[in-house]
Amino acid sequence: MTEDVETRDGAGAQAPGAVPAAYQVLAQVRPLYQAAGRAVDQALRGTDLTVPLRAVLELVLDRGPMTVPQLAREFGVTRQSVQALVDTGAARGLLDLADNPQHRRSRLVAATGSGRRTFDEVHGRELAALDRVTADLDAEDLVSCARVLTLLTDRIRQLSDEEPT
Repeated sequence: MTEDVETRDGAGAQAPGAVPAAYQVLAQVRPLYQAAGRAVDQALRGTDLTVPLRAVLELVLDRGPMTVPQLAREFGVTRQSVQALVDTGAARGLLDLADNPQHRRSRLVAATGSGRRTFDEVHGRELAALDRVTADLDAEDLVSCARVLTLLTDRIRQLSDEEPT
């Protein structure tokens, strides 16, 4: 990934007052996340899903049954908030709780057939909308962007996990 030409002086050093390219990328993440959340919320209209419940469904469909603590760790939120989502999903017939052979008290959360159908319908609409907004973008650029964002996410998570010195 390269920095904008304006952020470097002729010798390749950071120009005074210039914003580093990495910061420019991170500065776009929040508005992208917010806009994507609004778009997903719009795609969910008329379904029993909310944006957070959709995320739980997607994760258990992608990775298989998971415990509430595993889901909470993955999302970086409290177990209580995930449990509330799971309870809502189960009440709506989208999620199922099964006994966990590995742990007596921590049940496994899985999608029901209805949950899978609901997710697949919504996800199909999301992908169609995404195709429209990325139609004029280079596929290799998108692959590179995803790779860089994945690395940044992993490295920034490592920073937040480090013990203060």
